[in-house]
Amino acid sequence: MTRIDFYQLDPQRHQADKVVCQLCQKAYEKQQKTLLLTQSPDQTSHLDRQLWVFNDESFVPHDTEQQDAFDTPILINNSSDSGDERQLLINLSENIPDNFAQYERIIELVTEENKQQARQHYSFYKERGYPLNHHNL
Repeated sequence: MTRIDFYQLDPQRHQADKVVCQLCQKAYEKQQKTLLLTQSPDQTSHLDRQLWVFNDESFVPHDTEQQDAFDTPILINNSSDSGDERQLLINLSENIPDNFAQYERIIELVTEENKQQARQHYSFYKERGYPLNHHNL
């Protein structure tokens, strides 16, 4: 069964973009194929740039489209149809994708801006009996 983790960010201590990049880096280090599901093409482009510059000491291979010749470890897209099997979904979208149950794990970030949306997502998963975990950062 898919494990769902909610990460509640303290705005005084954490920037959402940086946390997202750190989660992607950790997923890459653990060899977890990841879909970073964004809200829009603009957010996709922004996070694509952020993954290149967030840490001078790291390298997180990623792309905004799945390439036939290269199986990108981190796929950043605003479409949940990644076209291949991925283990981890980092959901930044307002919606829960129809194929959410195919993932081993889902991470939902809770910020000051999306608390209502996060509550709706939490209720959705809870009503369906998924194990939920809450982490304060």
